[in-house]
Amino acid sequence: MVHLIATVHPPDRKPYSYREIAQGVADLTGVSMSATHVQQLAVGARRDPKRSHIQALARFFGVPVTYFFDDDVAERVDGQIADVVAWRDTEARNLAERAMRLSERDRETVSALVDQLESYDAGRERSRRGRKPE
Repeated sequence: MVHLIATVHPPDRKPYSYREIAQGVADLTGVSMSATHVQQLAVGARRDPKRSHIQALARFFGVPVTYFFDDDVAERVDGQIADVVAWRDTEARNLAERAMRLSERDRETVSALVDQLESYDAGRERSRRGRKPE
């Protein structure tokens, strides 16, 4: 849930506070929980949460209930959230919009260049991890 709190919020503001989440859940679903309860759930301090709380939190964050129980679902949803967050990035959106105006051949060239850059960056990261500290 920490990841949801950090990433699922309007682009023009910081993440919701626990109090805002509790209030938003109540407003959206009618399910009442305290900010402290939300915090305990977020950090894993509270075990065996009520089904109604999980359903309400899933609705608030716009994720399936299974997000909280199935690692594959969580991974897929986190990937989708990452795409949305990246799309918020004006520079990335501008680049994508500009690329769409290119011919198909030129888009393929740009895609190949991006593939090469990703490969280069991945190799550089592997080299960096392989180095022993001095």
